[in-house]
Formats: sequence, structure tokens, C-alpha cells
Amino acid sequence: MAKENKFVCTDCFKLKRCKESFVSWIFFFTAIVAVISIRIVNVFMNTNPTLAKAFWYTGVIGFLIFFVYKFRYDNIVRRELESCQLRDKLILKKELSEHDYEVLGTIICKLLSKKDAVNYFCIFFFSGLALALAIYFDFFR
Repeated sequence: MAKENKFVCTDCFKLKRCKESFVSWIFFFTAIVAVISIRIVNVFMNTNPTLAKAFWYTGVIGFLIFFVYKFRYDNIVRRELESCQLRDKLILKKELSEHDYEVLGTIICKLLSKKDAVNYFCIFFFSGLALALAIYFDFFR
């Protein structure tokens, strides 16, 4: 009989929950708007410079907001990793505390998040689209 996994990540070291928080969704959509805005600048650069600037500012401000959030969250996780010396415990195969498991749960929840995959897809897709449109406007139109 297969061993049932009873670990359920519901409280990522008392800071975040595995289910995506409402705040994280706001920052996710901020990032998506920023990605699209920055990539669309080239489309309007020659036809409507004011609109191009508006998209540029929207994208840069959106990225600034998103990466401040991301930096803060990653620093919280990094500090927890350092404070509980989890890397050393894993390398030396020492016993893990309940808090160590919560920190590992947080990292696993983060790695399993679909939002990052969607965000990366949007970055790649809209970057490719922006590149194709830029080549078209610069060389074929």
C-alpha cells in the first residue's frame, strides 16, 4: 500500500499560504500589464509617441512595483533559510525541526506556483511578438 503524503502546506512559516494570496494575484497582474506595456511601446513609437510613452511609463512603473514585491518576498525566504541554517542541516543530514519543514514547504509552494510559469510565458511570448513587429515595422513597412 502506498504511503499517503499527509504534509499539507497551509502555513508557510507563518507568513504566506500555499493557496495564492489575493495580494500575490494583484502583483502578478501588475507584472503582466508591465510586460505587455513595455513590449507594445515599439508599435506606437512612430505613430503615436505620446501613447508609446504612456505604455513605457506603465511598464516601467509596473516592473518597479512587481520587483520590489518579489525582492521583499525572496528576502524573507532567504532570511529564514539563513536563520534556521537549513542548507547546512540538509548537507550534513541533520534532523529537521518543525520550522525547517515549514520553510521547505514555503519553498516548494513557491516552486509549484503556476503564476511564475504564466509570467515567464507572457514575457517570452510578448517579447517574441514585439521583436517580430519591430522587424516588420523597421524592415518591411
